[in-house]
Amino acid sequence: MDTRSILGMIHAEEALLVSIVRSLPPDIRSKVANDFHEQAEIAETSHLGSTSDRETSDAFKAHVRRLSILLASLS
Repeated sequence: MDTRSILGMIHAEEALLVSIVRSLPPDIRSKVANDFHEQAEIAETSHLGSTSDRETSDAFKAHVRRLSILLASLS
């Protein structure tokens, strides 16, 4: 699977996740955003960069950062 296909799937999952989070009560929405932010920090510091496809790894990390910011703005 190429990088564009992977990114397309990631963006579709992002849209679904944002829709689900928006429908949650504010206190749960805040908890989800905080938990995701913690996971984003782990992804940033993990060894995902050791994979052979650096472009995919960098795209994933950028996606996680962007989604973390988006979820934080919803909470």
